[in-house]
Amino acid sequence: MSSPAPYSDSMAGLSFGIDMSRFKTLGIIDPNSKEALDAFNHHEFSSAERLFFKLWGSDLPSVAFQPGQKLVTRGEHPISGYVVISGVVEITISSGKFLFGPGSVFGLAEGLADTVNAWDAEAKSVVVTKMIPIDRALREVRRLNVGLKGICRFTTMRILGLKSAPASLS
Repeated sequence: MSSPAPYSDSMAGLSFGIDMSRFKTLGIIDPNSKEALDAFNHHEFSSAERLFFKLWGSDLPSVAFQPGQKLVTRGEHPISGYVVISGVVEITISSGKFLFGPGSVFGLAEGLADTVNAWDAEAKSVVVTKMIPIDRALREVRRLNVGLKGICRFTTMRILGLKSAPASLS
């Protein structure tokens, strides 16, 4: 793969990402500000934008990565999932390379399924993430009602291509 062009906050070239220009147009730069909460309550956002907004403003720890820095290494057992808040992450799997922008979540399904990562993740720009500790996520999933727990189990199975539920989510 040739060297990518410098990244911006635009959606161009991303395999997945939230269009941050909409948030910027509304003046949302701090998800916990009064202005941001007013915008959240008075504008129509997609479910992906609403989820991103809530994760962005959550108490999950924020971690920054420099260009070229590895976030995840293939074959490692994840201890955290990541939500991209800003920047671009390149995911490399056997079938190719994909660019993930704001709103992308990776590593969570592998952690919940208690399996190793089948891919590498590298920061292609300065990347800010929210880290989801797997032990915390598992505790939360185990406390969910049967219906929501089933959604988490099914989603994890779909993402990882599993034919049966992992023991960690039973």
